Amino acid sequence: MPGLPLPTLSAVWTNTVSKYPRKLALVMAGERYTYAQLDAEIAKLAGWLDAQGIGSGDHVAVAMPNCLEHYLIYWAVMRVGAVLAPVNFRLGQRELQYVLDNLQPKLVVVHAEVWGQVAAAVGDRPRLAVGLDAETSVAEAIAAGAPLAPRELDPESIAVIAHTSGTTGVPKGALMRHVDLLFNIRNTVIPFSWRHEDINLLLSPLFHVVALYSIVPSSAYLGATVVVAPRADAAEVASLIESERVTNFLSTPTFHHMVVSLPGIAERDLTCLRMVGYSGAPMPTRTIERLAELLPGVRLHNFFGLTETISLTHITPSTHALSHADSIGKLIPEVGMRIVRADGTDCDFDEVGLLHIHRENTIRGYLNRPGLLEEALTADGQWFNTGDLARVDDQGFVYLEGRQKEMIIVAGENVFALEVERCILDLEGVREVAVVGIPATGPRAALGELVKAIVVAEPGVELGRQDVRGHCVERLASYKVPQVIEFIDALPRNPSGKVLKEQLR
Repeated sequence: MPGLPLPTLSAVWTNTVSKYPRKLALVMAGERYTYAQLDAEIAKLAGWLDAQGIGSGDHVAVAMPNCLEHYLIYWAVMRVGAVLAPVNFRLGQRELQYVLDNLQPKLVVVHAEVWGQVAAAVGDRPRLAVGLDAETSVAEAIAAGAPLAPRELDPESIAVIAHTSGTTGVPKGALMRHVDLLFNIRNTVIPFSWRHEDINLLLSPLFHVVALYSIVPSSAYLGATVVVAPRADAAEVASLIESERVTNFLSTPTFHHMVVSLPGIAERDLTCLRMVGYSGAPMPTRTIERLAELLPGVRLHNFFGLTETISLTHITPSTHALSHADSIGKLIPEVGMRIVRADGTDCDFDEVGLLHIHRENTIRGYLNRPGLLEEALTADGQWFNTGDLARVDDQGFVYLEGRQKEMIIVAGENVFALEVERCILDLEGVREVAVVGIPATGPRAALGELVKAIVVAEPGVELGRQDVRGHCVERLASYKVPQVIEFIDALPRNPSGKVLKEQLR
């Protein structure tokens, strides 16, 4: 292969440090760090890990908020060739216990801020800590560590284990190799048009794949700057974008809506932004329109990916952000996709079927769950069934229609929950919505199922069932209009933010 090979994340970091030692790498809690400053700390922390016998293949669990120490341990683990296993500390005790038992980590890195949530699950496992008495601190480890020089690592070795948190079942530890992460770096940098001069805002927690797979390693790959937001506060984030001249900002549709709804947001100087991305849920068209109005010339991108698909697979071109607001975008060049019928044949344009991603674009498997990923593969082992219903138009734009298990059948007609949700989200005054199918009973039993919409209104907005129903009647086929409409204050979610639809049926 021509060019300078960068086969591992450790090589990515070392390459950038050698080229841009004085470049600003990280802004966090008001402090600023160059690549060389961070590398000196990382080398000593890696030296301490090496002295503890932590190396190739060993699991290092990390239960920490976004902080300097979390960033340092990320790269120190990569340098020694161990496996980084970030833990979602928001999980319940049973799930936390399962994750750590599944990992059997050689070391757990913990922070006092979340210790109360994870202490029972961590137990007496070996620990490295921040802010906990009677524990070896990260600062002490750095002080004691002899700088460890970069070493050659196997690109096919596991670099990261990210536990999924679906709405049912126990978390699954997705195995990500170094080559997988390098692939995702390319699929972030190229479609988003990121560059060396960028200043990337990090709002997602480092246990989330957007931060773990995309923002942090892609920034290091380019020698760009990462600015860490201390918390998900819209006003604080807007101020940080303004003061640090952030150029790229990825977040959820809900958070973007909070930002554009801030009083006085139009008066802020956000001209520094070049690109805004959103994913994880349907983005209301009115929020995209508001972003376009507030940020003229800024590239707006919807994007899509799964933990199992090594993250990014689709992105919406910014020129079509409004015209194709309900699309997850077009397939990224090095990703293979099929949309198939129940019999395994390919769907026609605009025909809804099951979204499949090529096996080469998926993880190798799950930790301690041999054969589990293979259950979602086609008989020939070449395609991964995502479980998502989707369609593709003749221009290559892909549209999700919801999960296969969430399809609602009303009087023999298929109703896709996501289509109804997108419709209701475009009603002024709706903040969030979830659509589920419920059994039809009584005089309507012959229908089989009914469409139920659970709506969260914007604060201070009064909406009634007839407002929602009238909006849907004008835009949807009659059998798709919700027969049951409820209003609640907030949708139930799991610790990773996914809506728990089973609780809404």
